[in-house]
Amino acid sequence: MRYPFQKMQLDADGFYDLINTWAEMQLVVTKDSATIIGEGYTYEILKAFTALVFDWEASIPISKEGLGIPEGSYDLSRMGDKVHACTSEKAYFLPDRPVTVEVVSMPEE
Repeated sequence: MRYPFQKMQLDADGFYDLINTWAEMQLVVTKDSATIIGEGYTYEILKAFTALVFDWEASIPISKEGLGIPEGSYDLSRMGDKVHACTSEKAYFLPDRPVTVEVVSMPEE
């Protein structure tokens, strides 16, 4: 069965409620961008993406404006109502903000 969607976007008021397993997510910060990647989405989000796209990959671009996090890859950790981007040496607060989740089909070859 061919799935009808090859790409889709999900607009959300914030990304905190989209993620269930923070240990499965990372923040990647480059000179030009900041993006959350991984597979730790909530069950409902995983189910919806799989029903519409099947083999998919999702990312959450984050505005770098006011982020103040140096370039690099960070593990994400949530404690209470706050999320931090962490290295073995330092943790940076990552505030919740409106986002657009980008989902693309990644069919097996």
